[in-house]
Amino acid sequence: MSGHVVSAGGRALIHAVLKRRRVAPAYVPPISVVLAGERDRYIEGLTRFRGDRVGDWIEQFAAAALRAARLAAAYLGEVRRLNAAWRAKLKSRPAPPRSDAAAWTLIDLLPAHPVITAPVAAAACGRSKPQVYQAIEQLQTAGVLVPLSTSRRNRSWEADGLLDLLERLEAGQLPP
Repeated sequence: MSGHVVSAGGRALIHAVLKRRRVAPAYVPPISVVLAGERDRYIEGLTRFRGDRVGDWIEQFAAAALRAARLAAAYLGEVRRLNAAWRAKLKSRPAPPRSDAAAWTLIDLLPAHPVITAPVAAAACGRSKPQVYQAIEQLQTAGVLVPLSTSRRNRSWEADGLLDLLERLEAGQLPP
């Protein structure tokens, strides 16, 4: 168990080092996801690194970084397609929102908030509560947001399809 904890900490540290050294300033590719998917190989690589086979570890890490970059690029493309599908759903409503409506702003914020509440939406898009509640209603009616509860208090909504996409990313699976 302690080896697993150390390897998880090491994988997390990779992201911190890449970000701090500005090697990946915009986002850090999911290298830890790729390494975790090959846990035994990852641990063997660390063992070789502690020995005299540093070059082997560097080659393994570079290959994981390349796979992670490809995975991230594929998922960014999927998020763009999902966003376009959400926009099409909202636009196809019998009375689509005006072009300056909060619903359009909120759609663009959903990738950063796969599950969202009205207060979070209001803070994220800088709109009033009535505008946000109207946007949420429009997005729910269009099938972009799915309510997670029936309660009138402390409600939250899931961005349709986004958690499934994130689950596949976490599993290291390329989009279909």
